[in-house]
Amino acid sequence: MFKQILNVFYVVCLFLAMHSYAQSKLIKNIEIDGVSGDLKNNVSLYLKQLVGEKPNPTVRRYAQQQVLESVKALGYYNADVEVNYERDSNDLIVNINLGPATHIKAVNIKINGDAKNDEAILNVIKDIKIKQGDVLNHGAYESAHKKIASQLLNLGYFDANWPTRELAISVKNNTADVTFVIDSGVRYAFGEINIASDTPADAYIRSISPFSKAQPYKATLISDYNLALSSMPYFSSVRVYADIAARKNGQVPVELDVVHKPDNSFEIGGGFNTDLGPKVRFKWTKPWITQDGHFLESNLNISQKQQDISMSYTVPVDDPNNDLWRLNGGYKLEDELTEGVYSEILTAQLQRQWLTQDNWVRTAFIRRDEEVYRIGDDEEQNTEMLMPGISYARKQAKGGATPYEGEQWLVSAEFGLDDVFSSTNILRVQLKYAWLNTYAQRHMFFAKASLGAMLVNDISNVPYSLRFYAGGDQSVRGFAYQSISPKDDDGDAIGGKYMFTNTLEYNYQFATNWRAALFIDSGTATNDFSDDYEVGAGFGLRYITPVGPVRIDHAWGVTKESKSTRLSITIGPEI
Repeated sequence: MFKQILNVFYVVCLFLAMHSYAQSKLIKNIEIDGVSGDLKNNVSLYLKQLVGEKPNPTVRRYAQQQVLESVKALGYYNADVEVNYERDSNDLIVNINLGPATHIKAVNIKINGDAKNDEAILNVIKDIKIKQGDVLNHGAYESAHKKIASQLLNLGYFDANWPTRELAISVKNNTADVTFVIDSGVRYAFGEINIASDTPADAYIRSISPFSKAQPYKATLISDYNLALSSMPYFSSVRVYADIAARKNGQVPVELDVVHKPDNSFEIGGGFNTDLGPKVRFKWTKPWITQDGHFLESNLNISQKQQDISMSYTVPVDDPNNDLWRLNGGYKLEDELTEGVYSEILTAQLQRQWLTQDNWVRTAFIRRDEEVYRIGDDEEQNTEMLMPGISYARKQAKGGATPYEGEQWLVSAEFGLDDVFSSTNILRVQLKYAWLNTYAQRHMFFAKASLGAMLVNDISNVPYSLRFYAGGDQSVRGFAYQSISPKDDDGDAIGGKYMFTNTLEYNYQFATNWRAALFIDSGTATNDFSDDYEVGAGFGLRYITPVGPVRIDHAWGVTKESKSTRLSITIGPEI
């Protein structure tokens, strides 16, 4: 029995020893000598699959072939490669002598057909990354072909073909000739818009088309059309595409299909905001009321410190997105949202909105407010205002609910006269600007500024809702909501005539749906510019969702005496 156990133990030890020996002869690292930069990175990319393989002669020959292919891709056709295995360190040692580089001797591009006089096509050809005298790069060659082919397709050259697409390499002379011969054919134009299903919105669908029949085709106009239709209040689904297979007589038809929203739709949601606390939201929409496409929307928001209900009735003129009349009404109650302040406001507003030639949304309005408020231990105040005004807004962004590039403007002015149903004479203006951009895919920079001013004799006659404050999640983080303000003798925030805030923020995307943020906010609200300019700073996390980033920030009130911190949670895009 003991002898059998001893034999088993011997076999196990032998197996472990053989396994350990085998493991010691696997490639653990690859050392590349003789090249650097992009060349070294490309060689490494070709060879990384060999880590963990046995360094037998077949593998070493394969490694040599892979290295030769990798340097050929970047223009070196006469390289010498030596591959050795260092047993002690388990390193595969690759020594490369590149030899002379292959340079592009000539670039010959000839276009036949309508595209030969098309500036957009000629500009793409002008900007391709292959030039006479450059070191040959196969990636740049393929990219040049794809860019030209893509632009031809985007501009409606659907019959284009390439009789010649040639990269001729002389290994002996270390030169290369690039030849493209392109027969573009005709440039197609837009044809009829065919709507697949019956819809009462037929006239609006056609009226907002960014192109007309017989206009030269451009793919981006199809995308713009799809986006504009998706922004309409009527549809739950939109599909727009050019039916290239059905093209004829120099035109391509545009096929369109829409799915209408229900006659009534209801949404229930919730969330959390550090200024408001937990909140619940109810939304009711009726997207098609009359034959002319009138639509109605109502919202109810409930939180411990703020409750509001609003309703809007919209009458389209020509474009339901940008050319319309709108009647708004609402009621809002705030109780201790700003410390020591109670406010109720009933409001009604008539708007006329349309799009300018420079793509600014211009809104002319007249608003009626009736407000009851109390600040601290002061007596309750009753005010009324009738305020005509105008605003201009523009937003340009890429990335949908999670923009990676864009800017946003808002300029507004309104006034009231105490002789015309108002409690005081007032002129009130605001300017807001936000900008963001992303560099190298991971580094996002965001900046915004907000400026407000009013011309009024006595701030105490101005309704609470029209006074300027700063502080809070959307203003100066690290400070409580509307806590940055002139104070009365009792220390209550009474609001100011002027306001200025700004933000600088940096985001770094360290995972697919996660970004880390550093930020600094600053600002003030004042009556005479004697109030302190407050600064908040901190760090945060951003979790990317389909409805925009969830932003979690931890901020310090740098200029606060207490230096206390605040946690803020908000949902939605930066602009």
